[in-house]
Amino acid sequence: MNKCYYSVKNWLIDVASGSIIHLATGETKRLGEYQLKLLNILVNDAGKLFTREEFTSLVWERRIIGNNSLPNAIHALRTALEDDGKMQRIIKTIPRKGYLLEAEYCRIVQKDEGKVNEEEIPFGNNDFNAPTFEPQDPLSTDAENDVPDPPVVLDSKLGKPGRKIFSFLLIVLLTTAIITSACWLLFNIFSERQVAREIQPGVYSNIEILSVEKKGDPEHLSFNLYGKVKDSLYLLNQQLKMKSVTMRVYFHSDHSTLNYSFILANRCEKKQLVMAIYHWRTDILQLNNLIIRETRRKLNELSTCEAS
Repeated sequence: MNKCYYSVKNWLIDVASGSIIHLATGETKRLGEYQLKLLNILVNDAGKLFTREEFTSLVWERRIIGNNSLPNAIHALRTALEDDGKMQRIIKTIPRKGYLLEAEYCRIVQKDEGKVNEEEIPFGNNDFNAPTFEPQDPLSTDAENDVPDPPVVLDSKLGKPGRKIFSFLLIVLLTTAIITSACWLLFNIFSERQVAREIQPGVYSNIEILSVEKKGDPEHLSFNLYGKVKDSLYLLNQQLKMKSVTMRVYFHSDHSTLNYSFILANRCEKKQLVMAIYHWRTDILQLNNLIIRETRRKLNELSTCEAS
């Protein structure tokens, strides 16, 4: 029995295997869960403009995600579909509006026991059942500098030189993202428009809290946020104290977005994480769970200093 599948620029979308398969060469590329969901939504409504908010709702189901999660997923799809990031022939970026998938590259094909039929079904005949996705853990999240989905993994046919080049490019991409985030943080701290002000000095033995504020901002804004996370900071302070680790926290709230960053340090190493948390006021419990989880994750990455 034949089954119908979507294809984009001769890449067949196989949801069951989490892959896309080239109709001519048979080459297989695996996609991350969110990349696959994103591609499925784009191809089901090819030609439709989707906003960032729509993708947050449809793909990530309104989870708290990092600021780079959507651009990283779009970049991964363009790489997988052999699209040019500058020309953007297949997936187009509409500045200040969103993204769309060009319908001219999409079609529906029939596949029977691993073979794709020559007959092409006109695109737009969507009588077959589109794949569905099960909702995931509502507390799952992506930090800003942590790529949310696994990068596109090429099939095992890729040779060792190709894997080395791919690994090198991935390292360059991650390094660039970290440097960009750090520059953004330093700019906001030292810009004439904003200042970093310590709040609650001396309350925690191993934590220093700084509110990044625009000059003239009322002080109660930072204390309102501090009141929502102070219990989590107290819990983290006990763990930091036992491991002889200090933490410096920077935060700034801009409407629905919370920019929350921290630096962990012991005698031999430092770790830093920068996060942009959207809709943070909607679920304070989820916000606290995120802060505790990400801090512990970075804490576990710190090297253990040898006794001198």
